[in-house]
Amino acid sequence: MKKILTLLAFAVLLQLPAKAQFVDYGVRLGNGASYVADDLLTHTPILGFSIGGYVDYMFTEWKNPWAENIYLQTGLNITRRGTNFQQVFVNMLSIRQGYFHNWYAQIPVIAGFKYEIPQLPAGNYVNFFLGPTASVGLFGKLWDRQVTPGMPQASNNYDTFVTGTKDDRSSFKNLRRFDVGLVLGVGYQWHNFTFDFYMDHGFIALMNKDDVLAPFDQTQNNQNGNGQNGQNTQNNNTKPKDRNAYTGTNNSFMIAVGYQLPIHR
Repeated sequence: MKKILTLLAFAVLLQLPAKAQFVDYGVRLGNGASYVADDLLTHTPILGFSIGGYVDYMFTEWKNPWAENIYLQTGLNITRRGTNFQQVFVNMLSIRQGYFHNWYAQIPVIAGFKYEIPQLPAGNYVNFFLGPTASVGLFGKLWDRQVTPGMPQASNNYDTFVTGTKDDRSSFKNLRRFDVGLVLGVGYQWHNFTFDFYMDHGFIALMNKDDVLAPFDQTQNNQNGNGQNGQNTQNNNTKPKDRNAYTGTNNSFMIAVGYQLPIHR
């Protein structure tokens, strides 16, 4: 049975090139608000940026009434992501502030639905699209500054552009370089011109920070694991489970303008 299913899947793959083809290619330029979503830091957006090229792949020979409307899209984008952040330590009379300005190479794999608006002249379309992205950090700049007048320790008073090294100012010496995200958006096409509004949401936390509460949670769990008559049902020497205290991920809302041309066959 497994051999039959394998042969059937292979036969379907062989048929795909005959039933689909590249139909359009284009370029797109976008700007918008980019920020890092993190519950512990107050954040404000920076100007996000995206420029890239793409190709559309359509299943034109499907025996399906929607074959001319469904498409796949992939390409390469150069994107700018980041945020401004601020953190106030009331008890210490201290303030921390800074920003991330990061540049990525991004590969999206988008599934879309394009529909020609019947009430308007030919060449007017609306489309919806959704799909995953993979991004690799190219370069970036990090500024992190904290001032604590009542405490002279270097850990409470620093500035990556004054007291730090070159590595302290480089984003991807301190942040994760790889990100996986999701793009969700809507668009309008007038002849060869495209206009899109989309959300780009990352899933991977930008950095890894030890959770200072993990040992306390482990101690509490061990205490709760003590059975009756003083019998311990858990191993008190168990190391606390590693968990990331930093939850910030890349997020952006972008407006993009592009130009699309058909691929002549």
